[in-house]
Amino acid sequence: MKKNRPAYTSDAPEVIAPELPAAPELPAKSAKRTRETRPSRPGTRYKFRFSPLTLAVLIAGLVLCLAAIGLTSWQFADFLRAGHTDDPLEWCKFGLLYGVSAALALLIIAMFIRSEYVLTDRELTLVFGFVRSKYPLEGIASIHLFKGANKLVVYFEDERNKYMAIVIRDTLFEAFAKDLVSRSEHIAFSFSTAEEEEEFKKKK
Repeated sequence: MKKNRPAYTSDAPEVIAPELPAAPELPAKSAKRTRETRPSRPGTRYKFRFSPLTLAVLIAGLVLCLAAIGLTSWQFADFLRAGHTDDPLEWCKFGLLYGVSAALALLIIAMFIRSEYVLTDRELTLVFGFVRSKYPLEGIASIHLFKGANKLVVYFEDERNKYMAIVIRDTLFEAFAKDLVSRSEHIAFSFSTAEEEEEFKKKK
């Protein structure tokens, strides 16, 4: 472990968590004034990396949605040929089938097109297609790089959201960590080696 000595937590098995950094020495007002006077920087985007299993599930879901649209279209054509177009329940059924299948397909396509982390001077945003989750930098305590497990983890000061794994290409781990730390003075950075992580597992 470099910079911070590891603190082992029972709520995260086989995870070495960095110690939460102490409160900034400057008063809150001074820290706020420092952030305000600091020139703003453009946001940085880091592409989310899907695991092979997640990719397979998304592709299978998209195929099923397209198949459902095709099957609904075939049934709708039979419905029109039968001439029973005065039945409102049938129209509602086909409308619902088309709507649900198309909405799910669009959601999956949007996730493929845009799933990323957006890091600004104020917050870290996780984007999944049309869904966004925002995490203010003020609520982030530290970031830790597990070199042995090849993972990057952000730790929060909020007890309800203790930590979140950053799922990007491992070659971008250090760049992401440096980018995050440079945007907020109170966020601490630390890392552990494969030997330290293996020693921790033995103690468990």
